[in-house]
Amino acid sequence: MDNPDKDECETPESAPDPMDAVTEPESGEPDPAEDPEPAATPGDATDDEPGTPSPREIQRAATRATKEALIQQAELVAMASPPSKAPAEMQALMEQWKQAGRITKSEDAALWARFKSAQDQLFTKLDLLRAQRNAEMAEAGRRKESLIATAEEVANRSDLRQATETMAGLMAEWKQIGPAKNDNDLWQRFKAARDLAYRRSNENRRQSAAEQKQAAAAKRAIIAQVQSLVGSPDLKAATAELKRLQEEFRTAGYPGRDLNRTLGEEFSQAQTEFYRWLRGEPSRRRETGQQETYSSRSRLVRQIDLVTADIAEAEAKLTAADPAGVKRSHGRSITLTLGAAGSYHEAAAEAMRLRVRLADLQDQLARMDAQLSRQ
Repeated sequence: MDNPDKDECETPESAPDPMDAVTEPESGEPDPAEDPEPAATPGDATDDEPGTPSPREIQRAATRATKEALIQQAELVAMASPPSKAPAEMQALMEQWKQAGRITKSEDAALWARFKSAQDQLFTKLDLLRAQRNAEMAEAGRRKESLIATAEEVANRSDLRQATETMAGLMAEWKQIGPAKNDNDLWQRFKAARDLAYRRSNENRRQSAAEQKQAAAAKRAIIAQVQSLVGSPDLKAATAELKRLQEEFRTAGYPGRDLNRTLGEEFSQAQTEFYRWLRGEPSRRRETGQQETYSSRSRLVRQIDLVTADIAEAEAKLTAADPAGVKRSHGRSITLTLGAAGSYHEAAAEAMRLRVRLADLQDQLARMDAQLSRQ
């Protein structure tokens, strides 16, 4: 993700259980009934001294020892070998058993029963392990399906911060669940929901960054406007403007955690400087003899406001007396009512006079402000 704090948990397709390919080998021991004990030959012991074992007896003893050893190894494999290796080890012992030779029918049958018992013990254990593993994988599949459903719901939540935090918890829970059948398919579905949540979060973060940048620029501009109020000639108007700027600063937006406190402190400092100036300005004006000039300016500003209002009223009358609205038709000729025409021209003349008056007053105000700025 664009998100640097997330970790991936790529889950490969479940590897086949080595026990799944294991089958119980067929018995390598022939039916004892088909292998009758060989009849003694006259020469088997006639050439030996009394009490000396014959070659046949020596061979049987060796075979017996080999099979006893194979039985012990088979029992050890059945009890202690890892399930992934035990089938191959048992198969290897089976091959050795086939090559071990014969003893007597009764002994071979007894020894084979012990060897076969070890085999049966192993494959019974493997069957139980396989059943347990299948049950665990089925349970893991159910748990992962539940996590996928939750992740898909979380990925579309409007609260993206909460969504990413919840998704991190789901990821941690996913890692604790063992493998399931079709594990790769399950992971891809979970990952798709997870990626959607982080993609939406990243997009929102980028958008928020742009909005925070814009908010920071707006608040810096407002701070500059507050600072510019210091030295205003009209104290009442400056105070009203500060109140307007306070509301504008409050609604300008969030500039980000790093700048929010800094800009707030700068705005507070600008207000403090303004109020300090505001408290001392009347005394300064009296002491410097500028009070009368500022009073004259205030009267001039009031005159400008009055003339501006009169201009608005005159323009309204001018619109009402528009000649286009007082024309009448006489056959094919169109004439203008003289009374309406007179009213229109009077309104137009009054509006023009007031505009000239306003321009003169504004010129006086500009000269006065220039004079005050030089003092």
